[in-house]
Amino acid sequence: MKDLFADANFPRTLDQRVYHLGIRAGEVANRIITVGSPSRAKRIAGLLDASPWHLTTERGFLIFTGRYQGIPLSIVSIGMGNSMADFFMREVRECLSGDMVVVRLGSCGGLGDVEVGSVVVPRASIAVNRNYDYDFQTGQSTEPPYRYSKPVQADEELRAAVAKALRDTHPPTVTAGVITDTINASTDSFYSSQGRQTSFPDHNSEVIRNLQSLHKDLATFEVTRSRLFALRSVRR
Repeated sequence: MKDLFADANFPRTLDQRVYHLGIRAGEVANRIITVGSPSRAKRIAGLLDASPWHLTTERGFLIFTGRYQGIPLSIVSIGMGNSMADFFMREVRECLSGDMVVVRLGSCGGLGDVEVGSVVVPRASIAVNRNYDYDFQTGQSTEPPYRYSKPVQADEELRAAVAKALRDTHPPTVTAGVITDTINASTDSFYSSQGRQTSFPDHNSEVIRNLQSLHKDLATFEVTRSRLFALRSVRR
């Protein structure tokens, strides 16, 4: 039998575990690396000082907590998309006191002159969302098919520290470099909002052109980062 929840606003189990991530205070560190892929989380967890505590949840989250060079660290696999990022940020925050430091490690699509294999540390992210007020069936609408947010800034101190660490440890045999002064586009779909053509009438042939005209320094596409940056910008 599942637990009963007394508070629908922020549900917890009787032993104070948050609803979707299944963790409670003391099971997650203030420094967190978040990834999309469980296999990537397992690989990073293998670098920790000793065998870490771990939890796999019914909602698809995988959490490892241990120490790296003596410093408490959690690795959390959250899958893809802004909804999963929202669950992660809000529920982990409620299990912590003090600063919460999150670094997202994942793959992305490159736009323009981004060399394959580059490591990109964007200074900001914009959200690209399908506009449900647009008539996608007929294509006849006074509304635009997609909406583009203003850029949301990364934490500059953390971004600079990550970029420096990556440059300092960059293998000399790798030709692709570390790119930092760019903007990322975080979309609500890998397909429609990134301009890919499928059997659905997405009316998205102008998405990439529109984005590049709005932001000359746009370099990457992915599906998660804008929510992380947006929540960071309002929660201190």
